[in-house]
Amino acid sequence: MELDELKKEWQSIKTPKIDPNKLKDMTIERSHPVLSNIRKQLIIECMGWSGFLIVCFTGLDAEQKPLLSNVILLLSVGLPMVFNIYGYRLSKGLIAGANIYSSLQNRMESLKHFAIISVVLRIVLIIGVIYFFVSNRNIDQGKMLLIGAGIVLMLLPLYSLVRIWTKRISQLSGILKSLDADV
Repeated sequence: MELDELKKEWQSIKTPKIDPNKLKDMTIERSHPVLSNIRKQLIIECMGWSGFLIVCFTGLDAEQKPLLSNVILLLSVGLPMVFNIYGYRLSKGLIAGANIYSSLQNRMESLKHFAIISVVLRIVLIIGVIYFFVSNRNIDQGKMLLIGAGIVLMLLPLYSLVRIWTKRISQLSGILKSLDADV
């Protein structure tokens, strides 16, 4: 294709006209669909884990457990919640880079680090909750079965989390590879 033909083709493409007010609305956090879903998930998780801590410290004889197990439970539940808030703030930030390709590379690197820390903190959460429940010296067979069921129930979301992060990163990697092939 000749350069003049290419220019003519490029200029003939109709670009959609977007109202500036609509563009402004898209930059507002509350109207952004992805950020809205992340915020909802964050609120639900924080409320759920806060409720879990309230139940643990009011109804599950936390005062009879060693202080170390209570501190470990608080840290193992609190750290992922704080990290999720950090992740939400990270999602709100703009991607920095000289062009789209370098911006996506930067985003992918930050997502990889975020995913690793997220999974590690989820493992720490599981270990902390397990430690809290087994720190009692009077564990009979019934309690062991409940603890085993709880472990299985906590491993399922961990597995889902790993799959979600793997899928997100591989999708972004595929986009980067297709952009790299075009360049």
